[in-house]
Amino acid sequence: MRKWLGWMLLATAPAFAQDFGRLEMIVPGGPGSGQDQAARAFEEALRAEKLITGAQIIHYAGGGGMIAVSQFLTSKAGNGNAVVTQGAGHLSFPLSNKTPVSLNDVVPLARLAGEYELLVVRANSEFKTIDDLIAKYKANPSSITWGAGSTGSTDHIFYALISKAAGIDPKKLNYIPHANTGDIVAAVLGGHVQVGAGGFQDFAPQIQAGRMRVLAVGSPERLKGIDAPTLRERGLDVVYTNWRAVSAHPSLTVAQLDRLSALFEKMAKSKTWQKMLVDKGWTDLYLDRKGYAEFMKSEQQRVGAILEELGMRAK
Repeated sequence: MRKWLGWMLLATAPAFAQDFGRLEMIVPGGPGSGQDQAARAFEEALRAEKLITGAQIIHYAGGGGMIAVSQFLTSKAGNGNAVVTQGAGHLSFPLSNKTPVSLNDVVPLARLAGEYELLVVRANSEFKTIDDLIAKYKANPSSITWGAGSTGSTDHIFYALISKAAGIDPKKLNYIPHANTGDIVAAVLGGHVQVGAGGFQDFAPQIQAGRMRVLAVGSPERLKGIDAPTLRERGLDVVYTNWRAVSAHPSLTVAQLDRLSALFEKMAKSKTWQKMLVDKGWTDLYLDRKGYAEFMKSEQQRVGAILEELGMRAK
């Protein structure tokens, strides 16, 4: 009897970890990129919780992330141990560019984390509050220089949403694109642009050193540790985040999708992952398969509409 009970415990308790084996993650970005950092965080949490025996991270940079999606679609058919990671920029890029594939071609699996966008200025900026900035923007739109990532990036979309909420044509944005976060930080500190945008971690060292200030955050509620109002508090109905998520291959069976969903749900609810979110300064944005699919549908409509107003929607 004791042997039988022991066999049953061995067969059931560790079955998930034992049976899943290795996870393959296709990453749209090179080593060290934001997507790479997210994938490695997923791997670390999954391994720590003994949900997988290991992981292989495969990088494909370029094409707004769609090269990775294309490689995933052509090489992982039927593979229930493979996922492709993605973020907000991979939703918007195909909407503003003619790409042969998009996130519509994969199956939304789980949204996991992200950073709410925020507005920053240098410490001695003339704009002491978000109200100061919007007042001048309304009076003379071209007088404000908005610096952030590439044209059509998540930061650009964030600015456009703010413009629309303020009643200003998004096309009037005096938008200055930059190649990377370091260039944006230097541009704000050097006075080459008046406003910067991104996640808190992008600017944390400068904010903590007193060289930059946060004017407002694009979150539904104030963020812990950031002394700044939400845009909604100041009458601008804008919530926007640079999220991180995973999708599965469209060829998978319902059983395979359920198995992958369970894997990431267990990770998302684990103590290891919750601690990791705090350590990395990320926000818990977990949505299950159904929730993520619904979010994707509504977000494509919202982002597509604002790109249309910017004159950037692909025809």
